[in-house]
Amino acid sequence: MTAIRSTAIALASAMLLLSSQDLGARSKTSAEYGMCMDNVDLGAVKNSQWASCAEQEIKRQDVILNSEYKKLRESLSTEQDASLVTAQKSWLTFREDWCRFAETSEEAPGGINNYHFCIIELTSRKIDQLRGYQEVSGG
Repeated sequence: MTAIRSTAIALASAMLLLSSQDLGARSKTSAEYGMCMDNVDLGAVKNSQWASCAEQEIKRQDVILNSEYKKLRESLSTEQDASLVTAQKSWLTFREDWCRFAETSEEAPGGINNYHFCIIELTSRKIDQLRGYQEVSGG
């Protein structure tokens, strides 16, 4: 019973976190990703092509995420920086866990593509969030 309760609390917390974000916003992806997805051969085995496009986009977004994170850290006090490091580690764990959950969804396209699309979506939102904090902190 305790495991069920812990799971329910974790899911409720995750839903609260997601609901606090602008869920109407679409993820911002690169032009390269758009071209890659536009060139997927829908008559062939498209899942592996989608996965390849997404894996490349995740690498591009991780570079941007790390750059924005570094810029923000440079503008913070020592106390704020320590808090941000803790929060970012927690967010990375959340992102991985949430997207692994999405991977198990029966929603199309399913499997690893759901995981990849989730990573892209959450990373894009985090990039926007970090940029917003930079504007507020003057970074």
